[in-house]
Amino acid sequence: MKTVKQVVLDVTNILNSAGVAEPAANAEFIICTLLDKSRTEILAFGNATFPTEKEEILNSIIKQKIAGKPLEYIFNSADFLGRKFYVDERVLIPRPETEELILKTQKKLKQAPKNILDLCTGSGCIGISLALNYPHAQVTCSDISAPALQVAKQNAKTHKTKINFIESDLFNNINGIFDLIISNPPYIKEDDINTLTLEVKHEPRLAQIGGKKGTEIIEKIIKEAPKFLTPGGLLAMEIGDKEGQKVLQFFSRDIWRDFVIERDFAGLDRFIFARKY
Repeated sequence: MKTVKQVVLDVTNILNSAGVAEPAANAEFIICTLLDKSRTEILAFGNATFPTEKEEILNSIIKQKIAGKPLEYIFNSADFLGRKFYVDERVLIPRPETEELILKTQKKLKQAPKNILDLCTGSGCIGISLALNYPHAQVTCSDISAPALQVAKQNAKTHKTKINFIESDLFNNINGIFDLIISNPPYIKEDDINTLTLEVKHEPRLAQIGGKKGTEIIEKIIKEAPKFLTPGGLLAMEIGDKEGQKVLQFFSRDIWRDFVIERDFAGLDRFIFARKY
């Protein structure tokens, strides 16, 4: 019978031989999640016997990981701002940049928003996080994908948030006026989709491709959003890291003010903010 430490090493070697990036970190994550233990516990009790009843499950996880399936989909779980969200192939996996989008947005809000629209909500991580942070706000989450909304509704129930969900192609089925419109829309160019990693290719293309230029959906949002914002209302979006200057050109100076590009933790242009006059 093998110890936990031996199994971690075995999994590391298997992943490394298969060309999986960061094999040691992935191996530790797999074992920690499978055994419901922290990394500290795994290291402290590495000489404990690895449970034989977990071996078959572990082998299945390893095969899926080598095939390129993201661990978040394998375990149906992703961390976002310290909370767990259910994810599967119907939605994008939440990323640290989107956590930054929320944190930067909150700093720009002069007061607690009363009405929030999370456009292209996917798993619901943005809208649900804001609903938890602003419990008195009315939050609407919309997405063109009915399957994605099923995931978002499941997450809203888990986190005990009351949210209005709408199936809509951008603003088509949206009614009302909002203090904040926030979105992580699709922004990958059609021609770039085949250059993505094997893991990213597992994620839904509908949530990734922003058109031939990659900015078509962003441009639509910027042009239509003023009709749904209060005076002084904030638009906050995540964008492609090479599209900042192009996106700035979509803002009409007689409608928008205070539009600015901000960088992510890696120093890349990633977010755009603007206020309606």
